[in-house]
Amino acid sequence: MLKYFVSTHRTQGDRVNDSNSIPGTELVDLPGEYHDDPDSPICGCARSFAGITSRQTSTTAEVVATDMTAAQYIGRFHAGLLALGWKDNVETRNGVIDAAVELLLLAAMWPVGTVVERRGSEIRVLSFPGS
Repeated sequence: MLKYFVSTHRTQGDRVNDSNSIPGTELVDLPGEYHDDPDSPICGCARSFAGITSRQTSTTAEVVATDMTAAQYIGRFHAGLLALGWKDNVETRNGVIDAAVELLLLAAMWPVGTVVERRGSEIRVLSFPGS
């Protein structure tokens, strides 16, 4: 079983600047940061995950597991970026692999059902399963 992150509404509201504009449950990515202040009232990039197809954001993500393979997971990331107009070249493919592997390694650290938040370059646990 492959563990990875999806958007979630669980624990939303624990922080006053929590938000989730992702429709439904979607695979998430870590968008680039334009600044390093996760509490900025102007921009939420340092506290958000981004849906790989909707490109909407959420301040929380949940660890799930399915029988998807790592290759399929990477393929979904790649397809999401191509749908946004990214060029299909070596740089894009290498960036997709790097981002996907980073997220898979992070998700593998926690049990299914764990809810996390992003605070700048840190991913922190908000809730473990059953808590």
